[in-house]
Order: sequence, then structure tokens, then C-alpha cells
Amino acid sequence: MEDETKNLSSHIALLLSSLGYSYVLATYMKKGLTRVFFLLPTFYLLTIFPWYFTSSLLRGVLSFFFTWITSFKLLLFCFNKGPLTACKNYLDFVAIAIFPLKIRENTHPHSASTVKTLSSIMARYELVTLFNKPYLATSLQGFWGRRWNRLSSNILRQTIYEPTQNVLVGFVGVGKARMLAMITTLVISGIMHELMFYYISCGTTPTWEVTWFFVLQGISMVFEGALKYLARVKGWTPVRPAVSNVLTLAFVSFTFSWFLVLPVWRSGRNECGFRPKILPFRE
Repeated sequence: MEDETKNLSSHIALLLSSLGYSYVLATYMKKGLTRVFFLLPTFYLLTIFPWYFTSSLLRGVLSFFFTWITSFKLLLFCFNKGPLTACKNYLDFVAIAIFPLKIRENTHPHSASTVKTLSSIMARYELVTLFNKPYLATSLQGFWGRRWNRLSSNILRQTIYEPTQNVLVGFVGVGKARMLAMITTLVISGIMHELMFYYISCGTTPTWEVTWFFVLQGISMVFEGALKYLARVKGWTPVRPAVSNVLTLAFVSFTFSWFLVLPVWRSGRNECGFRPKILPFRE
């Protein structure tokens, strides 16, 4: 128990040190690919960090918050974008990078002369709304874009959707650019979820069912948008919200069970009991 506690403390210390390195170094480095290059050690650590833990469930949670969300926040920070750009000190930087928090408006960074208490520190932050009543969604676009997991949706919008749309709009026009950007975003989301499943399943070779789930959602949203457009052109009677709500939730639930629940069920592992040899700490 003592050795495990010592190892855990070392892991956390290395994580905090890497974020400190990112905050100090990136602040003085030119934004863009230069920052990305110098932050590669931090990205690497965030990738292997979940493997320090033997619990599959814990690795899945850590891979979401660290390997995915924190990495994407840092990637945005490299280009002076995203929530980390609002951080004025190291404490803010760590809190916003790790947790689903944002800095409250009309607050001021801590100064050295300020007496800090836990309540005064936490008063600076507010939780990011993760879910916005997804059971009320009446369309796939509304479910994935505005109601389900707002944290990952916002990060994907800033890192994938908007840059992709901006690049493509001059070549294919606004409509097609939006469609391709949406599909690209869902593909990346699928890959990141596949990575999470890789941690949960103890490094089992991916079946790519998880990725296909999100690809299917993207294709279905394109079809949904085209069907709505055709309905407006043809003057068809709109589907009642109650009906579209049932259809939306039924489709998401069925595909979720088929592509995500079944792969996890088949893996059937709660503990892996190993850590890769690439880790820098001694066991």
C-alpha cells in the first residue's frame, strides 16, 4: 500500500510538473507548430498516464480527461486559442487543463499578497455544463451538437470542426464544407473514443466498432439534414417533436448498444494487472 501511494504521488507530481513546463515554456514560445514541438513530451505523458493504473474503469475516465481533453486544450493553447488562454497563473492553468472547469467572469487572478482559502480559490471557477437534457433531443444534430457531452463537443468544435470548415469553404462552398467538417469531426471523435476503449480493454487490438459508431452518427446527421431540406422544399408536414424525440433516442440507443456496449461486454476485463515498459517510473 505504501509503495502504491508513493508511486501515485510520483505520477501526479510528474503530471503537474509537465503542465508547469507547458505553462512556462509555451508562454514564452512563438505560437503555432513551435509550441506544439516543445510540448511533445507533455503530450506523450498524457498518452501513457492512464497506464499507471490497473483499473480498467479508472483508465477509461483518465484517458478521457487527460489523453483526450487535456491534450486538445493544450493543442489549442499552442495556437493561442481555447480555455487555457484565459489562465493568468499556474494554478488556473492546471485547474482548467485537468478539470471540466472554466474561469468565472469578473474574477481576478490570485496575487502573492492574497490570503488564499479553498473556498476563495474555488470561487474563481465554475463547472462546464456537461449535459443539457439529452433526453429532450429531437434530432441527431441537436443531440450530439447541443445536448450530449458539451465538454468534448466544444473541444472538437474548436480543434476539428471550425479549422476544417475554414480550410474547405474556399474549395467546396459553405454547405459542403460544413458537411465534410461535421463528418471529419465525428471521425476524430470516434478515434478518440476508440483510444479510450483501448485503455479500458487492456490494450486489446481495436475492432473499430467504436469508431464506426461515430462515423454512422455523422453520416446519419448528413442524411437527416438533407431530409429536412427536402421536406421544406416539398412542403411536407413536419414530424411532431414528440415523434422525432422518440426516433432520435431510439436510434442513438440502438446503435450505442450495438457498437459500444457489446464490444465492452465482450472484453470482459475489470483489471489488467500490467503496465507497459515504456513508463519512466520504476515499479
